[in-house]
This record gives sequence, structure tokens and C-alpha cells, in this order.
Amino acid sequence: MKHSKNIIGLTLLEILIGIIITTIMMAAMYTSYNVVNKSYSQVSGKAKISRSSRDLVSMLMRDIRMAGFRYYVGSEQIKKFARDTSGPACTNGVVLPKFSYLFYDSGFDDPAKSHNPIVIRRNTPGPGTGLSTRDLTDCCDQIQIVYEDFDQNDYNEPFKRYRITYYANPVDESDLSQGYSVYKRVENFSDPRPDGQCTFFNEAPPTEDGGEGNDGDGGDNAQTTISYSGSWTTTCPECTPNDVLVRKHIEMMEFIPFDENGKVIKSSSNNYPTPEDPNTRSRLYDIRGVDVRLTFRTKEEFFRDPIPRTEIGLSGRDKTHSDRYLRDSVIVTVATRNIGESY
Repeated sequence: MKHSKNIIGLTLLEILIGIIITTIMMAAMYTSYNVVNKSYSQVSGKAKISRSSRDLVSMLMRDIRMAGFRYYVGSEQIKKFARDTSGPACTNGVVLPKFSYLFYDSGFDDPAKSHNPIVIRRNTPGPGTGLSTRDLTDCCDQIQIVYEDFDQNDYNEPFKRYRITYYANPVDESDLSQGYSVYKRVENFSDPRPDGQCTFFNEAPPTEDGGEGNDGDGGDNAQTTISYSGSWTTTCPECTPNDVLVRKHIEMMEFIPFDENGKVIKSSSNNYPTPEDPNTRSRLYDIRGVDVRLTFRTKEEFFRDPIPRTEIGLSGRDKTHSDRYLRDSVIVTVATRNIGESY
């Protein structure tokens, strides 16, 4: 039998060499993928905290600018409500004032009922926790903002007053090193007119100089007393029965009020004006602007090795870190354009 000398094939050595080369190429590709993926994750994480900080700052700026806004009813709404006869005794329509009948009650006797346009409480957690101001010393302030609105489709309670509260609570109360989350609460001061009542009051609130107001119906009812009753609730369509989680992983949230001269409004003990503090509450209506400082960190570790870093607070509340997380800070100044001499 004759054997062919033209047999084509691979030796074992050639196969092993091919496997080694393929392995090296796969390892190089995997390493490149990991590098690109990690770079993408870092860029994405940085963009995410930057985007989140901008979103929260935008919300705060919008609400702070609305603080103290009073709604003045126009002639069209007054005419519209005057034609309403939907109530059991409303044969002459509903009489509306030319401006809101809700007062900006100082709430000095009961701070929980305060209607002050802006109240900032240092190092104060949200409701329902066992924390004290001591636990939030290096983190977060609480801000309450009150303003008015009007719903022309609500004949029972067209005047609206909202109280917006931003605060921070720990992710884990037993381990404050886990950071904090920002929450938002929206409340409405509910003061509906009684059934069968076709006027919200007999006379508009007195003017700032002590004069009598106009009830908006073209006549003078010659009433000297004005009364209303109500309470803050979370049952309105715009309200938040359960406080809304706005953003996780915040490390610092500061609000600093200042007056028309740019001077920080605070007491000798570095507390800002609040209704419950008799030494500072008279300055609640001197607020003309608020400095806001927010510091966020990434959810996942960002750097390969721990990096020491000190966050400089606006009010001496500095924090030093040495970990792998990336942090981003935003500082803005917001004018309280609705708080002024009218109060």
C-alpha cells in the first residue's frame, strides 16, 4: 500500500500556540472592556449626581421664590363666583374678596400652625424619627415655605395656601454614616366655607395701615370682626399624604437667611428666626434671600483608592471624608421676592 505525502493538518504544538494567542486576545479585549465600562460608569455617576442636584435646586428655587405670595382675585373670578348658585342657600352667588381672606398668622402661640413665609430650622430632621438636632449637626437643615394660590374650579374652597417642607432623614437611623435622603412634604391650609354659606366673610381683612378692606361685592357690610378657622392637612390633590423621597445620598443641606443688606439673620447662639424662638421671631419678615448649599455623593464607589477631602460648609459646618465616593456641591442664592414691606 502506498501512503500519500500530501496530508494537510495541524500539529499539537500549532493548536496549543493558537489557543494561547486566542486567550491573550480575549484577555486584552476583556481588559479594554472593563476600562471602558468603568470609565462610562464614572462619567454616568458624575452626571447623575450633577443632574439630581440641579433638579433639587430647581425645586427649591421655585418654592423659595414663591414664599409669601398672596393671591389677589381678579374681577373675572369675582363675577364668575357671583353667578354661582350651586349651594343650598346661594341664590345670590358667592361673594369673593378682592384678595385672600387668609392671614399670615405668626403662629407664635403654636409654632405647628405657623403661616410664616419662610422658616429655617438648623439641623432639624423630619417628623416621625427619634433623632434630635444633635444627630444632624453635620448634615442638614429644614426649610418650610408658605405661599397662596387660587383654584377657580373649587367653589367650596378656592383660596389655597400651601406649606412646603424640605428635610433630610438618615437612610439608616442606627448608622448615620450611611448618609441621608431628602424628602418633600406638601400641606394645604384647609378652611372651606360652611355648607350653605355664600360668602367667605363679611368684610375683607383690614389693610396694613389699619384701614378697612373692601369685600369685593361692591357694598359695605360694615362688619368689624373677621374670623376663620382651619388646619394644615395633606388631603388636597396637590398634597403628599406620604412624604415624597426627592433624592438619596445627600451629605449636606444648608439654608442661610439674610436681610436686605446681605447680612445673615441669626441669634447670638447661631440660630435662625423661628416662631418658637421669642428672641428671633420678630425678624422672620426681614428675610430677603436664602443661600442654599447642597452636597451629594455617588451611590457606588467612584475612585480606586480612598481620597481625603474636606467639604467646607457655609456656616462653619465642615466635614472631612476619606473614602472612594465622588461628591458634588451646588451653591445658589435665591431672592425671596414676595417678602417685603407688605408684611
